[in-house]
Amino acid sequence: MLAAAMASTPAQRFVCPRCRHAFEEECRYCRECGADMTRASPLEAAGSQPVAVELGGSASIDRRLSDSNQAWLGKIVDGRYKVLEVIGRGGMGVVYRVEHLRMGKIAAMKVLHRDLAEDTEVLARFEREAAAVSRLHHPHTVQVFDFGNAQGALYLLMEYVRGQDLARIIERDGPMPWSRAAPLLAQICGALQEAHELGIVHRDLKPENVLITRSTAGRDYAKVLDFGLAKLDTRNAPKRETERQQIVGTPYFMSPEQIRGEEVDTRSDIYSFGALMFELLTGQHLYNGTTAVGVLTKHLTAEPDAPSIRAQKLGIPPAVDHLCRKALARDPGERWQTAAQLGEAIEEVFRETVTDTTGPGQRTASKALRGGSLVLDPAEHGASEIRLRRSDIDAFEAAIRRRRVLGWLVLIALVLGAGGAAAWWATREPATVTTESEPNHETRQADRIALGTVTTGYLGKRLSPSEGDRDTYVVKLTGARHVVSVSVTGVPNLDLVLTVHEGEGLRTMTIDEGGIGDGEVLHRRVVEGRLVITIGQVMAPGQRHPVENVSDPYELRVTEEVVDAGEAEPNNSEADANPLALTYELRGYLDARRDVDLLRWTGETGAYIVVVRADGLPLQWRTADGKARTPGEARLQLTKGELIRLERADRGSAGGAKSPLPGRDAPWSIVVVR
Repeated sequence: MLAAAMASTPAQRFVCPRCRHAFEEECRYCRECGADMTRASPLEAAGSQPVAVELGGSASIDRRLSDSNQAWLGKIVDGRYKVLEVIGRGGMGVVYRVEHLRMGKIAAMKVLHRDLAEDTEVLARFEREAAAVSRLHHPHTVQVFDFGNAQGALYLLMEYVRGQDLARIIERDGPMPWSRAAPLLAQICGALQEAHELGIVHRDLKPENVLITRSTAGRDYAKVLDFGLAKLDTRNAPKRETERQQIVGTPYFMSPEQIRGEEVDTRSDIYSFGALMFELLTGQHLYNGTTAVGVLTKHLTAEPDAPSIRAQKLGIPPAVDHLCRKALARDPGERWQTAAQLGEAIEEVFRETVTDTTGPGQRTASKALRGGSLVLDPAEHGASEIRLRRSDIDAFEAAIRRRRVLGWLVLIALVLGAGGAAAWWATREPATVTTESEPNHETRQADRIALGTVTTGYLGKRLSPSEGDRDTYVVKLTGARHVVSVSVTGVPNLDLVLTVHEGEGLRTMTIDEGGIGDGEVLHRRVVEGRLVITIGQVMAPGQRHPVENVSDPYELRVTEEVVDAGEAEPNNSEADANPLALTYELRGYLDARRDVDLLRWTGETGAYIVVVRADGLPLQWRTADGKARTPGEARLQLTKGELIRLERADRGSAGGAKSPLPGRDAPWSIVVVR
């Protein structure tokens, strides 16, 4: 019955919404003009059918994810880039979608596989890739903005482009008509031309490394990516890699000289381009074989077919055959010698076989790669305002440079000014504040405060959707050694964190013992030089955005303590242990759950009475015998130089979660007598 119905029903036809050409078979893009066929009415219904891969629940497995890949998710890289999700992976590494925290824009970050991170040759290739592609600015090249080292792995920050690679398009739609393929080929030539002029050889050009997106006018827009195997032109440098005769590339698209391990130049990319062009026009590899060696051997010995011979029904013009076969010449001297020359030839053949693209009296050479209709205007690409662009990075870095230049100009003006005025500026006491002044989230913007005074502040407007406000303060201390205590009161709906940097930042202490609404305190910290204090907030698991509180202030107080009146933090290592003398009563605090105070007995070896007090503080202490003792009196044998360890009895009770910290402000005391 179903068969009868099908036999009596006219065949469905798929009509291109732009050129109105009709097809009997379903396809995503028009084979005549390249338009998006999903906008044709017969395909709208088909496009609304559910897709098993997207909606199949547990049947859909994202094979890009692994435990090591997922470990990067949510991380902040170099203090600038937040990792959002995995979007792909390749032979060199994994690609993530990231957000630039300062600008709120989206980019892609490629991270080298960790199992390759210790390979010095792989690292050298990765660094060469970064140095090479960061020099490329062509609109048909995926832009690279930044690179660096984070969490023991190298990364590249690059343009985020939405689209599909050419290999998937060929697999999905089959051979591409010359009228649609020519503009893409000319665009690829444009990207290669710039790279070749800078001495960069791609060495792995293939359909998988060409991303196809859509312009604002709905036209195909090619972006060449993954110069991961690129080789800088090193004619004036030692030929280390060539001397090792490494073979790097993909067998289906490798040039004969690349297979032989010879030194390659830009004409090797021309051969790979020819193999890519052949596959684009025919939907088939140039050479096939049961093994990679078989394919490589054919590149060295076989004569390439003309595209029109391999795909006889597609009507490929003879001039297009000539373009492709000349690019595939085994002798590099018989190929097109430059990408610019090849792009000019593509434009000329397109003009003769499809349409007049340049107009009468115009030079096709300049049009082909610098503004002809085959190579689209960069403005037509229409990059989203939420995606990171090179212009954003350039503007960001230019602002930093302007600030630096301005700083130097101000400094020079001061030096060249009156000597007395310059001396006064250098030696004057900075003004202190009792109320914070925004912005003060960086050390260079820190508010200066005085010892013994109360400073009021607010954690208000967040710095970005994922980064809350933070306030930074500086206390200037004169003299060599000070002991200070720092405390901040709580804010009702915030979990505060207190960080103290001493001197030139060689020692940093972070306190986050309290929960929401609780304050934080750090007792008796030794400081030499200036003291930098930062107050921020801790986001709870699952919390998407930081809290903004402009109505409830916190109060910050920095108090100078008497140096010899008690312990001096840090004293949690043998090197920093505080001295304990006979009959001297020493006092201190255990203001963090993992805090440990070490004391070194400076008296003579002998029998003594040790008295430890800790009212309201769960404390235990130990000597060299390792026995845990509670506060009270004990008669012990002490050896000169022996360590006495004081710690919280509840130091392991929280199990990783925050809980009340009893006795945080209650001091302990210890005295040794005969």
